[in-house]
Amino acid sequence: MTIELDEKLTRALALAVSQHPRANLQQLARAAGTSKATLYRISPTREGVIKLLTERSRRHMQQALDQASLMQPPFEVALHRLAENVIAERELYLFWTAALWVNLSDVRDEAPEGYVPSFFSNTLEAFFLQGQKAGVFRIDMPARWLAKSYDFLLYAAIESVQRGEIATLGMSEMVNKMFMRGAGADSSDRADV
Repeated sequence: MTIELDEKLTRALALAVSQHPRANLQQLARAAGTSKATLYRISPTREGVIKLLTERSRRHMQQALDQASLMQPPFEVALHRLAENVIAERELYLFWTAALWVNLSDVRDEAPEGYVPSFFSNTLEAFFLQGQKAGVFRIDMPARWLAKSYDFLLYAAIESVQRGEIATLGMSEMVNKMFMRGAGADSSDRADV
């Protein structure tokens, strides 16, 4: 029997899996602050819980992209919208990243050719390419590299919040400021450090 996950339990489980990717069902229940019986009602297997979280994460990531309206200028504001949307349910983003990096599920098997470990890769690459053509982003860096860099910077910020190293407040501004100072078109004029 499978039941729907509520938001609170979804976030707790997503965080538990991202922090303990090889944990069994009982260990995940403990890390998520619930009982094994509750998890068993959701899905009797760890793989089933992973599958449910993967689907929930996919929906979140797609909504984050859709609501960011990346192709709607100005580019800096579009990046801010994306970061804010992802951060809204950051546990699902951490789970998604863990699922790809640790290979928790068959997400890698479904990936298209040219796969990079990011939900955003193709969309962000197109976004950065368009921004390069508009003179907003540096042209001496490939658009794919900019996409990966932004994704990893966003991950680093979210992971740092989970560890208590930085505050949630202002996180998206911090990510975008860090990124734009290194990827902005006028950055190529600065002296190498």
